[in-house]
Amino acid sequence: MKQIYVAVLLILISVYAALGQKIPAAPALENLPKIAIDTLPTQDDDTKIIIYSNNTWSYYRPGFGDDLKDLPVYSENWVTEEVFAYRNIQISDLPQTIDVNLIASLDDFHIPITGKVFSKYGRRGRRNHNGVDIPLKIGEPIYATFSGRVRYSKYNTGGYGNLIILRHENGLETWYAHLSKSNVEPGEFVKAGQIIGYGGNTGRSRGPHLHFEVRYCDQTFDPEHLFDFEQGQIKYRTFALERSYFNINSRASDELEDHDFEEYASLVNSDGEEISSEDILNYIAQGGNGGSKSASLDEGDAVYHTIVSGDILGKLAQRYGVSIDQICRLNNIQRTTILQLGRRLRIK
Repeated sequence: MKQIYVAVLLILISVYAALGQKIPAAPALENLPKIAIDTLPTQDDDTKIIIYSNNTWSYYRPGFGDDLKDLPVYSENWVTEEVFAYRNIQISDLPQTIDVNLIASLDDFHIPITGKVFSKYGRRGRRNHNGVDIPLKIGEPIYATFSGRVRYSKYNTGGYGNLIILRHENGLETWYAHLSKSNVEPGEFVKAGQIIGYGGNTGRSRGPHLHFEVRYCDQTFDPEHLFDFEQGQIKYRTFALERSYFNINSRASDELEDHDFEEYASLVNSDGEEISSEDILNYIAQGGNGGSKSASLDEGDAVYHTIVSGDILGKLAQRYGVSIDQICRLNNIQRTTILQLGRRLRIK
C-alpha cells in the first residue's frame, strides 16, 4: 500500500516539475485515484471486502438484496431525499400493540456502538430528544443494528449532520446521526454488524457522540426499551410495541428503574383489552405499587405473563400459585412446549 502511495506521489511530482509549476501539498489519501488493488474474505461467505489504492474499502456482495428489494417494506413509503417517509400515517392509525420480530438468532443483531448513554430519550428543555446519545471518538466505527436497506444517507441541515437511516424488514427504522462519514448509499442493502459509517461531531452537536433513534412509521420510542447499550446486548427476540410508547412525555423508561413495569404491562382489564403503558403509569402514580405484582389491577381480571430468559412452566406455576395444567389449558400448549422469548401466556 505504501509503495503505491509513494509511486503516485513521484508521478505527480515529475508532472509538476516538467510543467515548471510549484508542487502543491501532498494530497490526502482519500483524494488519490481510486483503483481496486485487492480483495479480502470475511466470515460471511457472501461478503468480500475490496481494498482500493487510496486506502479506502467497500463491501462486495454480488446479488445481495435481489430477493428483498420487492418486499412492500422496501418500496411503500420509500423516500430517499427526506428524513420523514410516513407523512400520511398518524399515531391514531397504528394498532394498539404491534408485535415486532427483532431477531431469529444473535447473528441478526449488533449494537451500533457500545457505551454508556449520557443523554436519554425524552424532553430536553422545550425540545424533544427523540433518541439516545452515546459518547465516542471521532472516526470510531458505527455498525448496522439489524440487516436492512439504506433509505437515507446524506448531510441533514436540520441538526442531524451526516445522517444514515436504515429500514428493516420488521418495519423499524434506525437513525444514526452526527457521523463524520457515511460508508453506504441509499438503496444499498446492509447486514447486521456491517460498518455503515464513522462517529463524528457534525450538525447540531456539542461534542463527538452518536445520536441513535428507533422509529416505527416515523414515530419515535425509547431505544432503551430494546437495547442495553452499555453491555452491547438486545433485550428481546420479539417486542410488543405499544402505541402509547410513542408519547415522548411518557416516563415509562424512568419508572422501569423502580417498578417491574413488564409485570404490570402483562395485565388486561375486565373487558379483555390490553392495558396501555399510560394506564399503568397512572396506576403507579396513584400508589398502586404494593402487594404482589402478579395480581390484576382490578379484581377478577385475567393475568398474563411475558416470557423472559429462564422462564419454565414449573417456575411460572409456583410463582403465580396455579397449576402447570391450568397454564397449558389456557394457552392450548403442552408441558413440553418450548417457551419462546417475548411470548405472552395467560396465567389466570
